[in-house]
Amino acid sequence: MTNGLADPVWWEFAVRGVMLRGTVQGRADHRSSDAAVVAVHGGPGVDGGGLRHVLAPLAERAALVVPDLRGHGRSDLASSSSWTLDDWADDLAVVIDKLALHRPVVVGVSFGGWVALRYAARHPEQLGSLVVAATTARLPTVEEGAERMRTLGGPASAATWRAVHADSSVEATPAFGKHVQTLMATRQPGSELAAVRAAQIRTPQVNQYFTPLFSQLDLTDDARQTRCPVTVVVGEQDPLTTPELAVATTDACPGPVRLRIIPNAAHDLLTDAPDTLLAEITIALTAREISAGRPPTNP
Repeated sequence: MTNGLADPVWWEFAVRGVMLRGTVQGRADHRSSDAAVVAVHGGPGVDGGGLRHVLAPLAERAALVVPDLRGHGRSDLASSSSWTLDDWADDLAVVIDKLALHRPVVVGVSFGGWVALRYAARHPEQLGSLVVAATTARLPTVEEGAERMRTLGGPASAATWRAVHADSSVEATPAFGKHVQTLMATRQPGSELAAVRAAQIRTPQVNQYFTPLFSQLDLTDDARQTRCPVTVVVGEQDPLTTPELAVATTDACPGPVRLRIIPNAAHDLLTDAPDTLLAEITIALTAREISAGRPPTNP
């Protein structure tokens, strides 16, 4: 333990026939306060290691909870029939109940933002605030995406984007890496984050199963069902969750909403803008504490 912080502690719960595992980290006395942040990882097909690393500073003022969703990381793989937003959202609700967290700030990054949006719609009474980062209620259509790729990367990026939607195997080609994947971040990850990502547990079968559903997803109605303050954070150069789609997402939310568009950042906010992401979560956490009638927790 250093500076009053406990090391991350792994927990496990049996949830609807599946063993879910994750971590909680925070001040040694965090149980004397109900300040909590629950962070849902991106993917699909990778664990929560990146979030545990980047969001660790939040544990100075709140309990930081990072689950591995079913089918991911140290949680049970389960069956493909339960790799759905409804299942992941309902699992999250059970975990929050079992950890006795009171109206936490729930954060979802990229794919995890969709899980968080579905969770907020299905369990609106349980959370105090929602932050979705590199997430919008829907993705661009194929042609919208191709035009966005053309703007950011040129004609080859647009052509590769169209090609991968005609044949998903294109995603494994060098062309995809060169013309599309390189647009997901504006810089290289630091050495520590790179090491964390190299050690992540990967379940590519979940990615292969769920990714084809991306183009069919539209969570605008979920956004309309939120009943808490919502923050949407996107990179100005994100090829997928574009500023225009972020505006449409915030427009759908009925309650207090905050939109942050980060200059010089793309989709991978853990690499491009970790400090800004932390700042936005901290703003949501402070507002949550004030709304609960408590003075903000000092780190």
